[in-house]
Amino acid sequence: MLTGTERDVEFTRLDVCEVCGGTGAKAGTEPETCPTCGGRGKVQQAGMGGMFRMVTVCPTCRGRGTIIKEHCPACKGKGRVPRKRVLSVKIPAGIHEGQAVRVQGEGEPPPLEASPTGAGVRGDLHVVVRVKEHDIFKRDGDHLLMELPIGFTQAALGTEMDVPTLTGKVTQTIPRGTQHGTLFRLHGEGLPNLRSGKRGDLILVTRVEIPKKLSEKQEKLLREFAETEDQSVMPESHGFLKKIRDLF
Repeated sequence: MLTGTERDVEFTRLDVCEVCGGTGAKAGTEPETCPTCGGRGKVQQAGMGGMFRMVTVCPTCRGRGTIIKEHCPACKGKGRVPRKRVLSVKIPAGIHEGQAVRVQGEGEPPPLEASPTGAGVRGDLHVVVRVKEHDIFKRDGDHLLMELPIGFTQAALGTEMDVPTLTGKVTQTIPRGTQHGTLFRLHGEGLPNLRSGKRGDLILVTRVEIPKKLSEKQEKLLREFAETEDQSVMPESHGFLKKIRDLF
């Protein structure tokens, strides 16, 4: 969805029957005037004891004004036949899941009642887009979200990391003391807006990973570090311990 694409779409639509030309009548015969409406396609119906009169579509010919005695064998008198069609459709950059691309004139012809021969303006084809999820990025409007796993030593001491983008990679500085869930915003590394073309941002969400297994040397170093910690002067720990003391 960064640059747009083209996709072949296969669909089935109703087209005018080539055998009967859309009339629905067998070759060599012609539709006959409807005896119910006299060819008008509409009838009057009385209601409320004759106080009101309503004009409705003729139930016999369904508004066509004619009836078919001998049906076309190809379309069974419907005047339309289903046909498969393959069309290459351009998908614009920045389109969202569930949005539709309209292709003018690739829909069905006017209904039989309005135009038996299909003369007139065809409808449009609406292609609903389904966007496959990315393995790394999650979409939020025109922005992209990505979880950035970092080690607890990298979070504490700071580091620089290569971060993948849709067009390559960039170097992101992780400052000392970065906390779990910290957000970093890379401007213009998201997806283009469907209307303006302006790209959104790539937002990095840090995920501090804690190792499940430690070597003897690593555990020894961490224990030595733990002995130097003074929880009473650590803001978050101090607040938590104060709540525990107040509780009891």
